[in-house]
Amino acid sequence: MMNKLRIVLIPLSLLIVGGIAYSILFQDKHVAQGRRLFNRYCTPCHGTSGQGDGYNAKYLDPHPRDLTDKKEQYMAKLSNQEIYGVIEKGGRGVDLSSMMPSWGNVFSEEEIWSLVAYLRTLHSYKGEPVKFDKDKPYKSARPRPPAIQDAEFRTLLETKVTDEAKKQELIGRGKDLFEDYGCIACHRINGKGGLLGPYLTRAGFMLQPQFIYRWIRNPQSFKPNTRMPNLGLSDEEALAVTLYFSTLSGPPVQPDGVTPFADLSGKS
Repeated sequence: MMNKLRIVLIPLSLLIVGGIAYSILFQDKHVAQGRRLFNRYCTPCHGTSGQGDGYNAKYLDPHPRDLTDKKEQYMAKLSNQEIYGVIEKGGRGVDLSSMMPSWGNVFSEEEIWSLVAYLRTLHSYKGEPVKFDKDKPYKSARPRPPAIQDAEFRTLLETKVTDEAKKQELIGRGKDLFEDYGCIACHRINGKGGLLGPYLTRAGFMLQPQFIYRWIRNPQSFKPNTRMPNLGLSDEEALAVTLYFSTLSGPPVQPDGVTPFADLSGKS
């Protein structure tokens, strides 16, 4: 009798574990794709469960959105297209917080819709599901802007920085752009900002301006899976930010757990 009971009980216990594994291994492929993207790019701010409690969240104001609707119904009220727009254009592009970066120059159309599909699993939603039409598939190739060469920076510097007054004007504009695009959400300068990206207080001392410019224009050309988004800055905007960064030469003091420029070097 005992042997027979064991035969029955063992499979029952395995069903619980097996059910969890099945839900992960055999979930919709687009939801699975969205989950992978979310885990890589979104969890530092939104948290692993999407509740807005990632390790970088406490440095952000406003706080990252709770994507689970645990405390208030917000995500369920948005259409799929609205969520897509936030991911594609960033908060700044849809009149929300600039702390949410834009990913339209990094992810493919299919990847963004896969993210939307995954986000729908984090909260209760009874609206129209995300549809992936086999006959009219979304574009699966990521944007591939060309890599920027040093010569472009040198030419731009010569033509745009004609005197000291123009240089100071661009430096001021670069600082404004850094704030307008919410870069402080990831980067810390002089004790203020997030801990996701490189610590920039000594950027002007540590990095060559031509590298800063090339990285800002197209970070994925250096490191395809970097968490640094391509913000789509114009050449003059990128020059302005570069000149601003070049003025940063603070003392070699950094917050605990931060490795300056690790993401730029390809080591993180």
